[in-house]
Amino acid sequence: MKRIEKLCAAAFAASCAFASPASADWPEEPVKIIVPFGVGGTIDTISRTFERAISENDLMDQPMTILNIGGHFSVGSRRVMVAEPDGYEFLLIHLALMGAEAMGAIDFGWRDFEPVALTGRFCNHISVSSESDYQTLEDLMIDARNDDDPVLAGVNFGGQNHITMILLENSDPDASFRHVQTGGGTKVFPALVGGHVDVGTQTTLEIINNSVGADGNLAEDAPLRPLAFTGAERDPRLPMVPTASEQGYEVVFCPDFWWLAPKGTPQEAIDGLADALQAAADTQLVKDLYDSRGFLPTFQRDEEFREYVTWMWETLEGPLSSIEHQN
Repeated sequence: MKRIEKLCAAAFAASCAFASPASADWPEEPVKIIVPFGVGGTIDTISRTFERAISENDLMDQPMTILNIGGHFSVGSRRVMVAEPDGYEFLLIHLALMGAEAMGAIDFGWRDFEPVALTGRFCNHISVSSESDYQTLEDLMIDARNDDDPVLAGVNFGGQNHITMILLENSDPDASFRHVQTGGGTKVFPALVGGHVDVGTQTTLEIINNSVGADGNLAEDAPLRPLAFTGAERDPRLPMVPTASEQGYEVVFCPDFWWLAPKGTPQEAIDGLADALQAAADTQLVKDLYDSRGFLPTFQRDEEFREYVTWMWETLEGPLSSIEHQN
């Protein structure tokens, strides 16, 4: 965890550095960003906020367009991986790409792309339906130790919510979940409310939008009950939700937003997009988004980003590669 905090501090300092203008030769046509998730999710919001900041502040000579590709995130990710490396198609994703490779869910991974930039970090809430008998994380974990009646965890196989639930399992040697493919946060919500799964993860904004009343507290008719926050400290906007760590389960996991390019993409395009993203990260529009959603205003590029993803792979590969997938 100290390593992550050290990298965050260095990355935040880098985000304040002066970003040189992009090469005059790039871009000569619109730049396409592939979001391998549906409209309205966290990654989609990030992409559209950066697109707006870049457009409104004339940070690129050509427009940035967002293309959502639904279904499993591997579909959109693979599209970018095999795309012509001409500098006009990029991928925005989080470390789900790394998790899926480590668990054998996909046959490609982060090393099949050129890293461009990392623009922020977010943490999740481990949540259940308000109709659930689980009032605390300990209640949930007690049941997770019972092999005869498995706890169903709604996940997107290989995704960040899947990794979160695996780390929660690993925090208790006697606990295990039955992982059920539901999808990302927007898909987990109806699965939880409908009683199809017992537990899942939601972002802070998803909890606020769905379960918090006008007084800032959990509403009496809230559809979800957050049991634990996966950050190192409580989320200041939901201070009533304890962290997993303070409840005795060492789960501190906050995914990042990664902008990647196909292998062989010209360096001028990689640098040009990184320059635009770095300048956009310093706009009030993006700062307000970070603040409203509780994102850490982290920025990385170049060798710093490469070192970070390499370290993350070394950290996650072992624990995740031993996971047996269940449908």
